[in-house]
Amino acid sequence: MPTPKPLAFALALALAVPAAVAAAPDVSGVTPAAAESDAVTTARAHLAGLLGSEDVAGAIVTDAYTSQHNGVTHVYLRQTLAGLEVLGADATVNVRDGAVLHAQQRMIDGLADAVSGRQVLSAVEAVATGAAAVGMDPAALTAAPGLAYQVTERATAARLAWSFQLRDDHDWMNLSVDAETGAVLYEANWVDHEELHEVADGVVRTDDHDHEGGTALVEFGDVTPILPDERVQDGSSYRVFPMPLENPLDNGAEHVVVDNPADALTSPFGWHDTDGVEGPEFTYTRGNNVHAYNDSVNGAGGLYSPFVSPDGGEGLDFLDEIPSYDVTPAAYVNAAVTNLFFWNNVMHDVTARYGFDEAAGNFQTTNYTGEGAGGDAVNAEAQDGSGALNANFATPADGSPGRMQMYLWVDAFRALGGDANVPPSTQVRDGDLDAGVIAHEYGHGISNRLVGGPANVDCLRTHDERQGEGWSDYWSYVLTMREGDDGATPRGIGNYVTYYDEFAEGEPDQFGYGGDIRSGPGIRITPYSTFRLVNPSTYDTVKGAAEPHGVGYVWATMLWDLYWNQVEAHGFNANPYDHWSVGGNNRNIQLVVDGMKFAGCEPGFADARDAIIAADAALTGSEVVVGTDDEGNPVTELRGEDFCLIWDTFAARGLGIDARQGDPASKTDGANGFRTHPDCRDA
Repeated sequence: MPTPKPLAFALALALAVPAAVAAAPDVSGVTPAAAESDAVTTARAHLAGLLGSEDVAGAIVTDAYTSQHNGVTHVYLRQTLAGLEVLGADATVNVRDGAVLHAQQRMIDGLADAVSGRQVLSAVEAVATGAAAVGMDPAALTAAPGLAYQVTERATAARLAWSFQLRDDHDWMNLSVDAETGAVLYEANWVDHEELHEVADGVVRTDDHDHEGGTALVEFGDVTPILPDERVQDGSSYRVFPMPLENPLDNGAEHVVVDNPADALTSPFGWHDTDGVEGPEFTYTRGNNVHAYNDSVNGAGGLYSPFVSPDGGEGLDFLDEIPSYDVTPAAYVNAAVTNLFFWNNVMHDVTARYGFDEAAGNFQTTNYTGEGAGGDAVNAEAQDGSGALNANFATPADGSPGRMQMYLWVDAFRALGGDANVPPSTQVRDGDLDAGVIAHEYGHGISNRLVGGPANVDCLRTHDERQGEGWSDYWSYVLTMREGDDGATPRGIGNYVTYYDEFAEGEPDQFGYGGDIRSGPGIRITPYSTFRLVNPSTYDTVKGAAEPHGVGYVWATMLWDLYWNQVEAHGFNANPYDHWSVGGNNRNIQLVVDGMKFAGCEPGFADARDAIIAADAALTGSEVVVGTDDEGNPVTELRGEDFCLIWDTFAARGLGIDARQGDPASKTDGANGFRTHPDCRDA
């Protein structure tokens, strides 16, 4: 830890900190333009009916924006008292045509009587206390602390607190310190880590599978890169492992050149633009969506040096090759940075098509529509020198840059995971060449900004039933799916960086292991599979699963099943850039993104399930008669085309209508329920 500096200096530093590393924007008393809209008025009225008008009267709108594809306005509100925010007292209300389609809230009923505390500690004292509690330097303060109320007992009580953030090369802590007692009331890390020893703790595996040599399960020698139909013709070219390839050991993987890959719809001025005028501002791996560079010397906070990004020249030709994987990765650093730049842009372009756009808080230097906050392209750090066997993503609120740190890996996982049947490799591997790892990390930025709104990135941080790691695994597999894949064949996460090379060859066994490195065990409790002998997990599995990766694995298992059930119902379309209506997989991506927008802050598993069901209703729904009222008049409900398919899928994994969620703050108080919705039992 650095030598502590005087606290007065730390506060002065915070007040002078550049906007690029500023804390979450202060929304106290700020009313967005959308606050005058009918949707916000409808949302307030809905909450007042649940809590009482006095509890909602002072609520501020932290975000409000409309998804263009379904016309739903997502309104995110937070309670205030006496001009101070009540952190953790949030609501998500989804409105269309003056009606509330779906809402989830964790606001305090009887707010005035539920708060307590007085200011005894100064801001300097609070920062010193919080920094000591998390082992950080007080000078790591990013902005001056502010007073707020912090929820301490879920939806029932709050205490006066100092709220602030501390940031260093490894962590970005959001803290609330009791203004009277100095107790740390809230602690969340805005950096999602994938450290190997933590991941391995969640893996329970007693044996390995024996694999004999043979033919590959999937022939994939001729790579046809998946690209959008309409692309920006800026002359750019990149030698990469393009979608749907996952890594250099993917069957038949080739390090190929892709020309003009930028999506004309979501990156209309190309990947090297920042001003919205035709023509690139940068000839190196920097642009509106991401700045990718080598950080092997671990510069302070990954500060950019002009010597650590490959330069494509006026022709934007990024064609560096990999001479050998047996040499130090420093020998192919330019190729690694290029692949990292490419995949960050792919993640941006694809997800923007499904609604992770400027209004929803995506990562861009310039927001061409004027919606949302710009100035927050991802800083993607290749071959990061601050550690190894790791990857992470830092997600501050909309308007501050995300940061992706990618590390080098050695063959250590088997010993950590108790799976040591194969001699370790001496090859050093680079996470920058693994699209599954890149997509997973970027996925943290997506879920953290969509759930609870882009100004509130604390909704997936501290409660036990957090789905963030699952949503991130989802992006790993959904954007590397290939024609001919199926749901039963095991799909492991992270097989390349954890050296499960023996699965790249050999005939598949009775469980589907073999013939493809993707079918290796991976770094989760089991691989993802619809085959219950491979992946038997249910909702009840979360009780004994490690947090957060093991819990997220259960959620990603349910999304995996839903993906393949929708493919079976609506067909498979190989191109994720296409419209949601083209294939079942495209439809699934749309519902997963919409479900994050619909979900309330700190959602439990049932909350997240219900958000997807509501998203389906908004996307494809029609009014269905579900009963009659006391006078015999028909009662209707908006239901989507896949209403029963979704219910059946979740019910099969124990998240049926009779499942008990309990408090999402605890992963042990829920219970399996395998009954589908009553209207679907005879469907």
